[in-house]
Amino acid sequence: MTSTKSMRTASWLLTCFITMSVVATGCGPQLKQPVMLNAPYEDVQLWAVAPFINESGVSLVETDRVADMFVQQLQDVRGINALPVNRVIAAMRDLDMYEVRSPSDASALLSVLGADGLIVGTVTAYDQYRPMTFGAAIELHKQDRQDHRLGLDTRSLSRSTSEQFSPAQFDSLNPVAQAAGIFDARSHDTLSKLRQYTTGRNVPDSAFGANIYLVRMDLYMQFVSYRLFGDLLESEFMRLSPIVEESPKR
Repeated sequence: MTSTKSMRTASWLLTCFITMSVVATGCGPQLKQPVMLNAPYEDVQLWAVAPFINESGVSLVETDRVADMFVQQLQDVRGINALPVNRVIAAMRDLDMYEVRSPSDASALLSVLGADGLIVGTVTAYDQYRPMTFGAAIELHKQDRQDHRLGLDTRSLSRSTSEQFSPAQFDSLNPVAQAAGIFDARSHDTLSKLRQYTTGRNVPDSAFGANIYLVRMDLYMQFVSYRLFGDLLESEFMRLSPIVEESPKR
């Protein structure tokens, strides 16, 4: 008799637990999907990000770390895969290349990496203290897959001093797309864009919630990279879209 009563009690407790779990799940906060970026290409692309050039005037900027943040964001873009930054650095060493400063630098690096696209960037503003500021300019250099690895002698490559200019001065054929901006956390426009970005991207183990992006510079850089990649991919959509001629007005 006692055993039967115990079994009934255990069954009742189990039923209550399941019911409460279902209710809690149904009444809890609804998860929201973050807005993702999409690439305008038919085939999946392989891109690389070179270590950034620091022109912010702040010496403590880790340009390799900045590139890592951009790679992390690039991995979330539908239709694009990204190479790790350390592989890009290794290829640059093979080329005796300290920075990517010209279209010929970008072309040589793309050939060695066997990538479809290369992101070359410059840090233009950097302040890691609250309210944080981060600014950057990025460019996309493209190369056809069929041009990769055509017996390139990486040691024979040389760069003339006339080719040493900043990424913003590259010729019109390459890079194919550009984006730039300075994001100041004191700006209402920046905070509004950050609020859109953090929807569905809150760090679950943080007591700061969405405000964690205003505390950690690495996360803030990911937000900025998302905005810049969005502008750059929009330019690519426009570049690749067929030109539609307007019919004459009658």
